[in-house]
Amino acid sequence: MELSVVLVNHNGAGVLPASLGALARNTAAEEVEGIVVDSGSADGSWEGVEAHWPRARALRFAENIGFCAGCNRGAESAAGRFVAFVNFDAEVEPGWDEPLRALLEDPAIAVATGVLLRPDGSTLEAAGLEIAPNMATYGRLDGEPRDGLPAEPFEVEAASGALMMVRREEFLALGGFYEPLFMYGEEADYCLRVEGRIVLDPSSAIRHEQGHASGPLRSTTRLYWPSRNRLLLAARHLPPVALAKSVASSAAFDLATIAQARSGAAGKAIARGWRDGLRGMSAERRARKPRERKAAARRLVSFRAALQEQRRLGRL
Repeated sequence: MELSVVLVNHNGAGVLPASLGALARNTAAEEVEGIVVDSGSADGSWEGVEAHWPRARALRFAENIGFCAGCNRGAESAAGRFVAFVNFDAEVEPGWDEPLRALLEDPAIAVATGVLLRPDGSTLEAAGLEIAPNMATYGRLDGEPRDGLPAEPFEVEAASGALMMVRREEFLALGGFYEPLFMYGEEADYCLRVEGRIVLDPSSAIRHEQGHASGPLRSTTRLYWPSRNRLLLAARHLPPVALAKSVASSAAFDLATIAQARSGAAGKAIARGWRDGLRGMSAERRARKPRERKAAARRLVSFRAALQEQRRLGRL
């Protein structure tokens, strides 16, 4: 088997059929399978997935096991030489997989990714990810026109889990996505652990509708997990000075978010994230070696660049 496509589904009845239909029409590989890992859906969306893509099958879990574990269970169940992770609320464009498979024929490349587009297909959501000093990720060139991208593949610091491809054996040998994160930040963690390059080919693209899995931008889900996971990622990957700066910048970012949201629920979600993140930080200090921490710190964007981008996007 050449390719396995893993989608983690949670209550995706409104979007999963379109995602599977796009994969059926637009996947170039002849030897391909789709694995819909259902993570505790209550809407029956995992049933009959083969009607939308005959190559697809469902792997059902009664509990919501999270995005990280869902991807890992899918990869473990896969038969493909390559495994692609594709969001269940997004539609791939024609031939999306071919350039990514071609990239991974180069053993120096560990992760291949494409561009995330807004639903209209003309505006970028992300051309790869940047990693901020507080360990948050954000889309490169978010909101910029698609036609401004270079034609040739280029390196990025991290790939989005909405569209990324890896070699199955390498992914599993590294332990896959770090499951204690549950969701959010898993791509940065994985990309900081791989030894090879992370490369984006602009000719591979997916059109993404945000908010189906986690709710709107400032839902409690989108506030709790990032607040918690930024602290865990900083503890996992950063040397002491960068770690201290990361925690301080996370605090400033979350205080600004609370001030903007003016919501008791938002404040409680962020407070729970900090409580659980701080509790877990000490255990994460054993995850990486000092040289690996120094290398990770060099891959973060500057505070100024991260702040300018958040202001450009109207988030601060």
